Amino acid sequence: MDHPLVFVVAPAALLPDGPVDWSDLVAAQRQGPRGAFALRLFPAAGQGPGDLSGLPWDGQLQARPLCDALVPQFDPRLNSLGVYRRHSEGDAFHCLDRFPLAEASNETCWFYPTHDGTFLSWERALELGLDPGAVAAEAQAAVPPDYDRGLVTVLWSLLADDASLTCVGLTYSGQRIEWPHAHRNPEPMATWSVFSVNSQADVTLTIEASQTVFQEA
Repeated sequence: MDHPLVFVVAPAALLPDGPVDWSDLVAAQRQGPRGAFALRLFPAAGQGPGDLSGLPWDGQLQARPLCDALVPQFDPRLNSLGVYRRHSEGDAFHCLDRFPLAEASNETCWFYPTHDGTFLSWERALELGLDPGAVAAEAQAAVPPDYDRGLVTVLWSLLADDASLTCVGLTYSGQRIEWPHAHRNPEPMATWSVFSVNSQADVTLTIEASQTVFQEA
């Protein structure tokens, strides 16, 4: 892994300090968040509350999704961030910083529909194993060479029909940190909902119905 900076999210006591190798960082990240959920949003093209039970468990519709995201549950209240840089020679890394995610800057972003209408949301929980994160290779040129804690940002968003903000990821210097997936194990059920958004109404979001569907045996 040749990225200048490597990021690990885990409880503070599990973040290694001093010289470490890649396997140490992987082991620490595997002790971090394991929960995640998949989310897809679609236009409700004629589907109503009575149609939800017939929708597929795997979230596959012929319509193109407005959003197709897999969101690890980083939970900034419980986890810290370790930042590491590879030594110029060899495979060793050294720790640049460790701090609680709750102390990072916060920023809102939008998965939520940005226009009025009626929508379908599909959500499925899963167990997710993550490898240490890094800024995508194509965005490395936008990252300053010197590490600065102030450039770490936690992203929050309203997702689908949620009433409160959810942590949806982290950025460094405005570039999204990507966390490779080592493995994923989905739950054998998912929830479909139909909801409407009306920016002119007193209550802008209305959940019309939700239905849990199960994986076919």
